[in-house]
Amino acid sequence: MNLKQMEYFTAIVGEGSISGAARSLHISQPPLSAQMRQLEEELGVTLFDRGSRAIRLTEAGRLFYNRAVSILEMTKAARKELKQLEDGLLGTLRLGMISSVETQGIITSIASFRRRYPGMSFRISEGNTYQLLDKLTTGQIDAALVRTPFPEESFDCRYLTEEPMLAVGRADFFPADCGPKLPLKDLAALPLIIYRRWESVLGRMFPHPQPEYLCVNDDARTSLMWAASGVGVAVVPASIVNGWQSAPFPMTAKIISSPPLTSTIALVKLKNAGLSAVGQHFFQSFQVPEHGESAG
Repeated sequence: MNLKQMEYFTAIVGEGSISGAARSLHISQPPLSAQMRQLEEELGVTLFDRGSRAIRLTEAGRLFYNRAVSILEMTKAARKELKQLEDGLLGTLRLGMISSVETQGIITSIASFRRRYPGMSFRISEGNTYQLLDKLTTGQIDAALVRTPFPEESFDCRYLTEEPMLAVGRADFFPADCGPKLPLKDLAALPLIIYRRWESVLGRMFPHPQPEYLCVNDDARTSLMWAASGVGVAVVPASIVNGWQSAPFPMTAKIISSPPLTSTIALVKLKNAGLSAVGQHFFQSFQVPEHGESAG
């Protein structure tokens, strides 16, 4: 199996037929078909069913297609970085970002870093924390901005800034006299909207009986959208709440306390993984601005 075979295979999938791929690749159809038969023999699977007009991927073919696309993208990125180094440029950083860190402050800090190193560029991959950790493990990205909690053993971590978690929802979900903070135990009676990584953490912290969650999802912005519909109370980091204006009614945010519930933004990379010079410098020196805590 080689890169050329992967390029041929992805071209066939993209064109929908071997004949169409042969035309786009400017090669004749018989050697292309022969390459695919050789690839299938090497892998020991059938990648697609050959029809009279179009191909249809098997389950193995769909899995191999996803892996082939990732490998080809990594190869392209490596070639580009080597060319940039040859030209005296700094290169490209493949950076993962979860949605709750895509705030104005962090984007501004990344832009400021890039102004100091104008030869640098970014390729951003988005996803939840576990998706980005998987991309780090498989070499699809160089570093990622994620949030605790997550399993940290396999990663080098720079903990950038800690912030409180807030309970966000319609004002009438909260006691009128509770002030800017809400004890954790008082959340248990509310229709809670959380993202999945917090389910086990809250399960350990809540007194018995455990609350029944209204919604468990994979993204802080999803939690906020549900809260903005008025159905429940979202548990989300403070920085993502600032500037949220999507609800048709006033949204109230309370700092979760007694005990406090916090999340830390972390810049992570795979342990023992090499980074380019610019990637290493970004990992060592990037800073997150302090956010203004707001609650009411």
